[in-house]
Amino acid sequence: MLVDFFDSEYLSQQYSDQDDKYIVCLTLWNNKPAKIVFDGVIGVCAFSNTCPIGLRYEASPSHFFQDALTSAFEKIPEQHGYMCYEIIDVNEEPFIKVVAKGYEFLE
Repeated sequence: MLVDFFDSEYLSQQYSDQDDKYIVCLTLWNNKPAKIVFDGVIGVCAFSNTCPIGLRYEASPSHFFQDALTSAFEKIPEQHGYMCYEIIDVNEEPFIKVVAKGYEFLE
């Protein structure tokens, strides 16, 4: 897992198309605010409203990841720099998937 935030509370999400950033806001177990800021976003898909517990890479390329790449490129290059990130819930199922070039976890 890239980032573990067990016992956090999901607050909100927002997308800025001016700079291709997608931001997920949380309150951590110790009541501190946190944000996951994804950069270079080309795809977002929300799945549920349960409690998020962590961030990981998608285990294997999904149709969602391929669709996001297809929408961004006429022909998908071998080295495109994008990853599919999953914020997972307590059942380790996707809460939100984001196709982006990178992320930053801010407390």
